Amino acid sequence: MITMKIGGSSLKSLESLDQVADIIIHEPDRKKIVVLSAVHGVTDHLLKSTREALETDRKINGLLDYLQVLHHELILGSITSPVYRRKVLDETDYLLSRLEKLLYGIAYTGECTSRTRDLVVSMGERLAVQLVAGCLQDKNQEAVALDADQIDIIATGDYGYGNADLDAISEKLPDHLNPFLKAGVIPVITGFFGRTPDHRVITFGRGGTDYSAAVVAYAMSCDELQIWKDVDGFMTADPKMAAQVKPLLHLSYDEAAELSYFGAKILHPRSVEPLAKKNIPAVIKNTFKASARGSVIGPEKQQHEQIIKSVTFNHEIGALRLIGPSLGYQIGFLKRVVTALTDADINIISVITAQTAVNLLLNKRDVVKSKEIIASLKISYVEEIEPILHASLVGVVGEGLAETKGLAARAFKALAMADVNVEMIVSGASRVATYFIINQQDVKTAVCAIHTEFFGSPPEPEFE
Repeated sequence: MITMKIGGSSLKSLESLDQVADIIIHEPDRKKIVVLSAVHGVTDHLLKSTREALETDRKINGLLDYLQVLHHELILGSITSPVYRRKVLDETDYLLSRLEKLLYGIAYTGECTSRTRDLVVSMGERLAVQLVAGCLQDKNQEAVALDADQIDIIATGDYGYGNADLDAISEKLPDHLNPFLKAGVIPVITGFFGRTPDHRVITFGRGGTDYSAAVVAYAMSCDELQIWKDVDGFMTADPKMAAQVKPLLHLSYDEAAELSYFGAKILHPRSVEPLAKKNIPAVIKNTFKASARGSVIGPEKQQHEQIIKSVTFNHEIGALRLIGPSLGYQIGFLKRVVTALTDADINIISVITAQTAVNLLLNKRDVVKSKEIIASLKISYVEEIEPILHASLVGVVGEGLAETKGLAARAFKALAMADVNVEMIVSGASRVATYFIINQQDVKTAVCAIHTEFFGSPPEPEFE
């Protein structure tokens, strides 16, 4: 049994939709479960819809028209059977009518809670499963569209950041899916969201369909999770940032998690946890180059000869430097800061401490707000709070990094030779990763320099 996750970038045209249906149908003869993202761009449009509905109800019809035209064009262009086409059109219009009521509710009440927002954005995946199940049925493959909140994908936590209850899902989900699987019917399941114990919709955060698919694979004890995207898999660096990048055929769970957490958008970092619990491998595949090998992520820890497997970067990282002569001696200081930021729903990515300074790595969007929150605590021994908004992160990842001498020195040397200044370094927090905080304007230079150091020289420039 396998789970196949299909990303939104693979659901953006008639051609890609046909490709996806063929990939699902022609996967070798084994039981298949499909987990879907929304059609490309739909989640962003739904989030925009909640914001604009708060401003005025006059924009709602136009927002809904966009979704109706988009999905109707895909349905009419991809489903030839009048019976299946009519069924999917009816289901689509029903979902859009539900969405219309939600958006007018937001407009008339003048508020949009996190709970309401989660319900609104779940409509993207609900629309997608109707579309893809209809496409499969039109190709003579039995399929059924299933909403995650109706098949007991149970989650707890805050709205927008749900955490799957793996034990509860493992107990209930097989009862929903096994009858279909035994009958040769492919379940096509909404990703990105589940339900709370009291039956409220809760999402797993942006990119959360990877996580949904990993949870389904865990609960059903699948042999493999396939993640279909518009890229070949993980690479030694972003091709836009360095020359002569190479595909990564194998990564450990830790390597994939670090690359995903600090920059690579190939896999949601939370996907690793449920997979690792049952040693289920994940394979990243390209919808548009289905024959390519892709990247396999699993429990095996394979070291490259040069140890470093990939150079990653993240432009969204910022920092907040707290300065005071005795910060290192102050009992409870970090607890006060962390509690205050947590209460404001601000995530601390990493903490770098010294005797006279504590540096908090944050998302750039949270730096200014975090400064205001910490200043309001009026901590007497914090003399200065310095926001660092010009920073970006560059990291090197690979099994064996912590046990191999000289790797950090090689990376430092490469950066120095490229005239890149390192403002902070995070090393030792992970056994497979080291990160450098540099000026954001130097990121491409830094990635290229480190990649060249570990993977070879870029090609010589061509002259006339």
